[in-house]
Amino acid sequence: LNFQPGTRWAYGNAAIHAVLPRIIEVVSETSFYEFMRERVFNPLEMNNTYFYVPNDKKSKRVVLEGFDFSSKKGGWGLSSAAEDYLHFNQMLLNGGELFGRRLLRQASVEMLSTNQVGDLFATSGKGMKAQKGMGFGYTVAVTLDPIAAGNYRGKGSFGWGGAGGTSSWVDPENELVAVRMLQQERGGNFAKAIQQAIIE
Repeated sequence: LNFQPGTRWAYGNAAIHAVLPRIIEVVSETSFYEFMRERVFNPLEMNNTYFYVPNDKKSKRVVLEGFDFSSKKGGWGLSSAAEDYLHFNQMLLNGGELFGRRLLRQASVEMLSTNQVGDLFATSGKGMKAQKGMGFGYTVAVTLDPIAAGNYRGKGSFGWGGAGGTSSWVDPENELVAVRMLQQERGGNFAKAIQQAIIE
């Protein structure tokens, strides 16, 4: 451990990319990649989401300088399309269900999107700036105070960003989801543009 649990918050992928996939394999008695295909990608019609991109689709994949996704380690290296990831986020907005298929219980979605770390995310972070007005659920940042956070999202919104500038969030207050796959670290204020487009 880097520190006693409950005393600090720090960003890290070890649990997501190594520990969690192995737990899934042990409990489900199937490979992590098979489990994700059968239990998540197929039910959500995520038809362009792969850990191993097929040869006939490799030319459509954006290659980012400095990121090597060829080394597969647990959950690392998933490639997807904006529409597919929109399906995933819409499922979360719907309380765990999409296309008439339930993937998660409503209580599970509520738990993952609820602040689990008190004010630790807002006040500390290894290698990250303090995130005022924010909390952290299960692998997602949660907007507790939109004004303090200054992120142009509704209260209770939750989501995260990815390598190269991708970002997504679920905004229950405004009944919307957003997915941005820009592939640049910075690129305008997408969230502000969405907020300004909302008609009360």
